[in-house]
Amino acid sequence: VFFFFQAEDGIRDPLWSRGLGDVYKRQGINAEYMGQIFMEKGKLDEPKVLEQLHLFYDDGEKAMNGKKQYIGLIKEASTSLTFKLPIIRDNGKIDTLQAFRVHHSYHSLPCKGGLRFAPDLTAENIEAQAFLTTIKMGLCDIPFGGSCGGVKCDPSKYSPAELERITRRYTMELSRKGFIGPSIDVPEPDIGTNSSTMAYMKDTYQLLYGNKDINASAVCTGKPASQGGIEGWDEAFGLSISHGIQEFLSIDPFCKKYNLTPGLTGKTIILQGLGKIGYWAGKFLAASGAKIIGVQVRTSAVFSPDGLDFEDVLAYYKANKSLIGYKKAKECLEGQAAEEVFYRPCDILVPAAYENTITINNVDKLQAKVIAEAANAPTTYFAQKMLDYKGIAILPDFILNTGGNVVSYLEWLKNINHVKLGRLIKGWEKQTKATILSLLGKDIAAQEKAEGPSERDIVYTAINEMQHSIVKDVYQLSESKKISLRIAGYAISIERIHKMYEEAGFVIQLRFNQTNRLFQLSLIHISEPTRPLYISYAVFCLKKKKN
Repeated sequence: VFFFFQAEDGIRDPLWSRGLGDVYKRQGINAEYMGQIFMEKGKLDEPKVLEQLHLFYDDGEKAMNGKKQYIGLIKEASTSLTFKLPIIRDNGKIDTLQAFRVHHSYHSLPCKGGLRFAPDLTAENIEAQAFLTTIKMGLCDIPFGGSCGGVKCDPSKYSPAELERITRRYTMELSRKGFIGPSIDVPEPDIGTNSSTMAYMKDTYQLLYGNKDINASAVCTGKPASQGGIEGWDEAFGLSISHGIQEFLSIDPFCKKYNLTPGLTGKTIILQGLGKIGYWAGKFLAASGAKIIGVQVRTSAVFSPDGLDFEDVLAYYKANKSLIGYKKAKECLEGQAAEEVFYRPCDILVPAAYENTITINNVDKLQAKVIAEAANAPTTYFAQKMLDYKGIAILPDFILNTGGNVVSYLEWLKNINHVKLGRLIKGWEKQTKATILSLLGKDIAAQEKAEGPSERDIVYTAINEMQHSIVKDVYQLSESKKISLRIAGYAISIERIHKMYEEAGFVIQLRFNQTNRLFQLSLIHISEPTRPLYISYAVFCLKKKKN
């Protein structure tokens, strides 16, 4: 157990002396009460995802340099929308679904974030994902604010035609409320949605506003290529995860600290999840020389210490929707026993399935040297504290799975510019390469094979460059300030967003206080040189009111 209580001297546990107790105290949590809960229930209840992200944020804010005037503004969501969504089923019955959209930050526009169709959605969970997207955008230095949205439904219980109607009605409702648009908020696929969902959204928005907005096709990203999408979208998340892990493993001090040899070749990996992210992350990791020894999906898992044929595992899972009965692994587990694969010894553990996978209640079972977060928020705040104490490295989600943000930005630019990426330079690149080959004395056949960059080439290169830059910045700050990689990433992101607010200032706020019958003029967020101008404008407004 993590906590051991005695009446005479309170908590006796080395973890408490390493700072977890201070964390509880700082958050106003009664530590003794938590200990009693643990003894009664056998586990500890941790804060919800949004609260945990805010705790990480608070730690990142402390590691910041410079001013902190806008800290509270960056932390909280700017706008949250909850509404009802009526949908006619194929049998004529009308369902009324709950729908959400959260704009977390307007530091840069448009906002950008996923669209989820899931039965367990809540407004708080959506806000947490929007918050995390803001942090990702700040860290990647991509000029988007964070957002997220969804419809509370189980997509497996709706026909394709019904899902299309849900998407189109959702798009119409957001459009009516001014909550979506190429310069306002640009959704992308997430849990329960795909490229078809985005195609319906784009088509609906174009029908409504295409005659007035030439950039209407940029209303969402993750579309099929025929609808203005971009090659390389599907694999972008997995590619960035693989590149990110390789970047960290190319840093000698990092490898020495965690008793690893440099490079990905031969590293043993256990992968949780074979969804869109886990599928592509596993493919790229295996192609880069890693040895995948375990795969866990829902209530089934396979394990072979000498390595699995990952392509064969993928083919079996695609055909059977489960790993139960897979014969080519040393162990094939199902039910609760499948969870044990997650706790087997390995070099790198890749949780690519759910939030809150690693908690304070199971963190002591982990035997990996490095945890590479592929899913969003798989590690809880207090589990992170435990992992830091145990000396296990955590490569945070907002570093590894940023490939989706990069490819979304490129697709949005493609739609705004109305030209395919690389089209204007592809011929010139081909001619240049052929000329170089000719000067090197290569034959005509080699010259004819020279090609300019495809869209996929540009996407891959951009993701590779982005990961190199992010890992370098985060690792340097982490080492210089002796903080975790996660807190270093938060500090960098918050500081960049804070600078945008600081240099841009705010629009004036003028409101009437009913208590003292006075007008209040808010100039806190107005940059110093322009304050006289805003004061003059406020006086002008007051004179116009007369009463």
